[in-house]
Amino acid sequence: MQVERPLVLEVSRKEVLVGRPIVVRVRDSGNRPIEGAIVEAGSKRRRTDERGRCEITFHSPGFWRIVAAKSPTERVTYEPDVALIRALPRSTSSRPARRSDLPSV
Repeated sequence: MQVERPLVLEVSRKEVLVGRPIVVRVRDSGNRPIEGAIVEAGSKRRRTDERGRCEITFHSPGFWRIVAAKSPTERVTYEPDVALIRALPRSTSSRPARRSDLPSV
């Protein structure tokens, strides 16, 4: 008899700057980390470590759907979980003002 366990996908932030990694944690409903879970976002695939963690870095802005899944074992099947992350473009406020950006006097 197989036991069915839902996965829980936790993300360190719901918004992240492009080029900065985001930490993802996968656990079961009993708060036990899931080692070897596959975390996918677009074409990116990462495998969780023994603590159920991995990092993903987005290189283009937009909304990204992250899916955590784990292959079944002889005794346990896992229900996947999904999270939505927003990757924001890097701030351009640190660049010097161009002449056209200056207010006219």
